Amino acid sequence: MLLVVIWGSTFAGLRIGVETISPAWLVAGRLLSGTFFLGVWLLVMRVLRPPQEHADERPKLSLKAYGWFGVIGIGATMVPFVLYAHAAESVGSAVLAICNGGTPFATVLMAHFWTGDRLSAWRLAGVMLGFLGLVVLVLPALQAGESAGLIGILLGIVGAWMYAVGNIATRLAPRVEPVLSAFIIVAMGGASALLYALVAEPFPVAPSTASLTAMILLGLLPTAIAMFFYVWLIRRAGPVFVSFTTYMSPLWATGLGVLFLGEPLQWSMVGALALILAGVAVANTRAKRAV
Repeated sequence: MLLVVIWGSTFAGLRIGVETISPAWLVAGRLLSGTFFLGVWLLVMRVLRPPQEHADERPKLSLKAYGWFGVIGIGATMVPFVLYAHAAESVGSAVLAICNGGTPFATVLMAHFWTGDRLSAWRLAGVMLGFLGLVVLVLPALQAGESAGLIGILLGIVGAWMYAVGNIATRLAPRVEPVLSAFIIVAMGGASALLYALVAEPFPVAPSTASLTAMILLGLLPTAIAMFFYVWLIRRAGPVFVSFTTYMSPLWATGLGVLFLGEPLQWSMVGALALILAGVAVANTRAKRAV
C-alpha cells in the first residue's frame, strides 16, 4: 500500500516538473537526486551500525551483481522512465494506464519461466480481473475521446514490458542489502539518464522553483524510498504480487482527485476498486493455498 500511495502520487509531480523542465532532464534530475538521498541513507546506516555488525554483514558485490543492477537501473528504470515521458506527449494518461497495465501480464509470463512462480489458472484470472478493473477506471476518459498516437502507444507497451523485466531481474539478482541495491540501481539509471539528456535535449535555462521542487521530491519519494521498498518487497513477496501496484496506483491517483481536488466520485472508481482488490486476492491468496 505504501508503494501504491507513493507511485500513485507521482503523476502530479510529473505534471508540475515538465512545465519548465524537459522530460529527459526531469528523468535525469529525478534519478540523480534519488541517488543522493540513497547515498545519504547509506552513510547514516554505516555510522549508526555497530562496527562488528558492519564487518560481519558487509555485502558481497561481484561483477554479476553489478550486471544485474545495471539491467534493472538502466534497462528497467531509466529506459521506461524516458519512454513514458515521450509517450505522454501524444497519449493521454488513461491510455498510458492501459499500456502500463501490460506489466502484470508480462511479469506473470516471465515469472513462469524464470523464477518458478507457476502460471496457474487462479493467478491468470487474478491478473485479468485487475486489468479489467483498470479498464473500468479509465473508461470515462476513453469514452471522452482521449488522444492516443500510435507511436506513443507502442512506447508505452515497450515501457510496460521493461518494467516487467525489472520485476524479474530484481528477484533473480544477487542478495545485497536493499538500501545498497537501490543505491546502485538508481545511480546506474541516473548516470545513463544524464548521458541521454546531454545528447537529446538542451539544458533547462530557467526552471521554476515549483518544477525544481517537484523534481527533488520525485527523487526522494517515488525513486529513492520507493526503490528500497520495491527491492525489499519483491524479495519477500515475489514479482507478481508487486506488479499489482500497476493496477492500484492509478486508482489511488484518482482517489486523490476526489478527496482534495473536488472531483466527483464516479461509479467506475468503485467498480475498479472492487475488481482490482478481487484480482489481488485471487492471484495471490489462492496461490499460497495451493502451495
